[in-house]
Amino acid sequence: MATISDIARQANVSRTLVSRVLNNKPGVSPENRRKILEVIKENNYVPNGLAKSLVLQKTNTIGVVMDDLCNDFFFQLIRGLQDGAEAQDYNILFCSGRRDMAAKLKYVDYLTSGCTDGIIAYGSCFDDEALFRYVASKAASSVLIESNLNDCRSDKILLDNFRGAYTATEHLIKQGRKNIVHVTCDMNYDVGLERLNGFVSAMHDYRMPLGPDSILYADHFEDIAYQQMKRRLTHGERPDACFAGADKPAFGVWRAVREAGLSVPEDLSLIGFDDDVPDSKDILFPALSTMRQPLYEMGQAAVSLLIDRIHHPEGDPVIQTFESELVLRETCR
Repeated sequence: MATISDIARQANVSRTLVSRVLNNKPGVSPENRRKILEVIKENNYVPNGLAKSLVLQKTNTIGVVMDDLCNDFFFQLIRGLQDGAEAQDYNILFCSGRRDMAAKLKYVDYLTSGCTDGIIAYGSCFDDEALFRYVASKAASSVLIESNLNDCRSDKILLDNFRGAYTATEHLIKQGRKNIVHVTCDMNYDVGLERLNGFVSAMHDYRMPLGPDSILYADHFEDIAYQQMKRRLTHGERPDACFAGADKPAFGVWRAVREAGLSVPEDLSLIGFDDDVPDSKDILFPALSTMRQPLYEMGQAAVSLLIDRIHHPEGDPVIQTFESELVLRETCR
């Protein structure tokens, strides 16, 4: 199989001229262009994609590093990333780290070895800071989703978790609820702390009672949220509303309320966060009110931001912040 070097030698021209003809670039005389095309035809030459990318220093491929491609929470994000890449005629490589930092760093090494033009990394766990700094240092172009590290000169896609939590809590307050509790999601993640702060801020702004028993730590688990709310319902004044930092602990809250002989939303209004509820939950639970993340749009925006950075590497980092949407269903009328 002929190579660019073979074509150049047979046409008695440089590899650079052959590359310009293959990519329909100017700077080739009509005579040399005709000669090169004849040799290409005689050899039935088909450009090798990898070789072409090495010549052009461009692969039209972007890499994505995230924890778990099989988690249904990420499906809309993945679809947005894929659709965004396809819309701009880019290929996309997904790498699943499965919460293994060494594996994620290894993927970054692979993706920055010449097979991609840039990297998108997703994560909001405090432990992911090492990943984000490594991506920013290794990739010429990169976008971080859900990380706002000031010392990383990468472009960023963020969700305003603070504002989303504030909105959910404010809605419960305006419903007339007087004793509102917050069940946290995983506090090892930035989003958990931001949502907790949004709840606390809304309670302070509206001068609502806020004490140690107003915050129940569930670490994103339904069963822990169930145990925490069950304990809370048997001590002190009964809460009449709950903002859960994620949808999974919200269902634990609902189970505890039901077991106590109370009803949702009559006795307790309930709002979750994320809108990542599987359809099977509708069989056992009422439709959950929640704060919906625009994950599909965030994925598309991340790709657009990265490709723009690939084409325009100079300039200060760009931050795009998205808002969550309050979706009212059966648990909070």
